[in-house]
Amino acid sequence: MNKINPILVVALTLAAFYSCKTAPTDNFEEMARRATSPDAVVVETVELKKSTFYHELISNGKAYSSAMAVVPFKVNGTINELLVKNGQQVNKGDLLAVIDDHEYKAKVTEAKNGLDKAEINFKDDLLKTYFVTDTSNLTPTQIRMSRIRSGLNDAIAALETAEYNFNNTRVYAPITGKVANLEAKQWNPSQNYSNLCSIVDDGTMEVEFPVIESEYNFISTGMPVEIMPFIDAAETINGSISEINPQVDDNGMITVKAMFRNGKRLIDGMNVRVAIRKPEPNRLVVPKEALVIRQGRDVIFVRQDSLAIWKYVTVEFENSSSVAISDGLVEGDLVIVSGNINLAHETIVKE
Repeated sequence: MNKINPILVVALTLAAFYSCKTAPTDNFEEMARRATSPDAVVVETVELKKSTFYHELISNGKAYSSAMAVVPFKVNGTINELLVKNGQQVNKGDLLAVIDDHEYKAKVTEAKNGLDKAEINFKDDLLKTYFVTDTSNLTPTQIRMSRIRSGLNDAIAALETAEYNFNNTRVYAPITGKVANLEAKQWNPSQNYSNLCSIVDDGTMEVEFPVIESEYNFISTGMPVEIMPFIDAAETINGSISEINPQVDDNGMITVKAMFRNGKRLIDGMNVRVAIRKPEPNRLVVPKEALVIRQGRDVIFVRQDSLAIWKYVTVEFENSSSVAISDGLVEGDLVIVSGNINLAHETIVKE
């Protein structure tokens, strides 16, 4: 009753034989290695050398054109010609608009006639009052009184006003730049508008930004700045501080201005970020990614052979991209800058 089926025995023996044969010896060695030695963590390192650390002050500001001229209508009348549009580049002296000049031309003619009449009256007054026709022997007071009595001074002033108004029926660009804030329309009265337009010279611009009063000693005129437009954070424009307002406002801020060459990259009123960097030479500087927090303290891992060594450090300075270490590291250390998030002391690592 307890006999074993010979066929079943043979089948089990063959199955055991082939299963053992297909398992490579390497698998057992790999399993043993993993049981005794964890996988090495892949890291990147940089060799620590002394370099210049840059103190960094970051602020937000606005860019403005350094030269801007408001172009007014100086006389009233119908705008017969409008020769520009917003955004158009113009040169100093270019004709921008023409106002109907018929009335102003007539005023000039009338004023010239009035001046001719006043000159005749002036000579008559000289003859009647001083019995002369020229002023060479008269005192300045006598001449002045004759000019007043004859209306000569008034006539000259009237002609100057008439010519001024006539000349201002043609509006010219006072500076070179781009047309902005143009609202006037052709065939409409000029008095309907407060101004014709503005001319903005954005070749050279300035950025205005605030700094807190505690940073007043950090900045000085002539100090270089980096300007980063919000529209393109990857672009950096170099400039320098041109003005520091020596007064603190109600919010504890100081207004600073910096000049820069624009090169058609920004337009008036754009928002920018400003970075001011002050050098501190001969410092142990590491990328900010190398710094981690362990047990509430600043830690940097360095690679020694195949081990990650945990080192407490003292941060002397810090900016947006790097830190300067005053204690805990020495020049020549291989600082781990990548793959350090989950490291522990003496974790096995490889470059």
